Parts: sequence; C-alpha cells; structure tokens
Amino acid sequence: MEPAFEARGVDDVEPALEALIAETREGGEWGSHTGAYEAAFDAIDGALQTVDTDLLGDVRFQSRVQLALLRQAMAEYDEAIGEDGEFVNVLEYQDSFGFVQTAKELLEQHADLYDDETRETLLDAYDQTLTAWPSAVAPETPVMTPGELSASLFKLEATLGDY
Repeated sequence: MEPAFEARGVDDVEPALEALIAETREGGEWGSHTGAYEAAFDAIDGALQTVDTDLLGDVRFQSRVQLALLRQAMAEYDEAIGEDGEFVNVLEYQDSFGFVQTAKELLEQHADLYDDETRETLLDAYDQTLTAWPSAVAPETPVMTPGELSASLFKLEATLGDY
C-alpha cells in the first residue's frame, strides 16, 4: 500500500496503525485503546477520501478490494496457527479478523452496487466465515483450521470474482 499512499500524499496511516499496535501490545481492556483505534480508523478514512470517486462507486473495484482483503486475511490466519493446529501468533489472528471485518463493512457501505441476491449471498458468506473469529481475543483453540477457513472463503471469492 505504501506506493499508493505516497502517490496520493497520504502519510498518516502507517503511524496511526503502528501506534494502535504498540498500544494494544501493552494489554489492558479493549476500551482503553479507543483513542488509538479511532485515530487509526480516521487515518484510513482520510486515505479513502483520496480514492477517485468513480472507483468508489464501481462494483468491480469494490469487489477486488474485498478480495484483496480476504486473501490477506487468509494469509494472516495461516500465520497465526502453527503446525500443531494451535495459535502461535495471536496478533496475526487479530489482523486476519480485522481484514475480514473491513471487507464486510465495505460490502455493507456499497451494498447498492450489488443486486439483492448477490448481496444476500455475500452477507451470508461473510457471516459464515466470521465464525472463525468468535471475538477479537483469540480462543484457546482455533474454531477453524486454515483449510476450513479457505473453504469458507471460497463462496466469497467465487461470488466477488464474478466482477
């Protein structure tokens, strides 16, 4: 993303994300990190404002963004789970959760770009996929293996890939 940010003069996303990561690594209740969380989202929203408005309303573009987020989520989830099938990197679990949540939020924000049947298919598939993350706090044992998550993502990838 750095080249795209540089081309648009966006320089506050990475520092805001790094600050959120640093703060949450210190632990504590999630509510105590609200300021850093909101700052990160404000930076992301600001970066989104630099995207050509024609692209924001383009179903193909929105679908490709969601696909990119879902692919990154899969990679992060895979990194979170070790060969023994247990979590070895909780931060990667949380990252993957955020990528899928963000992809679903993009669908919801641009729901009017999709016909009713496609929108419902996608929302159902997101809900099914999100069962891999029962909360932002990693469960003791993964709900899904990486293979199961990949299978769950297939419906999303196939439907979004039609665009």
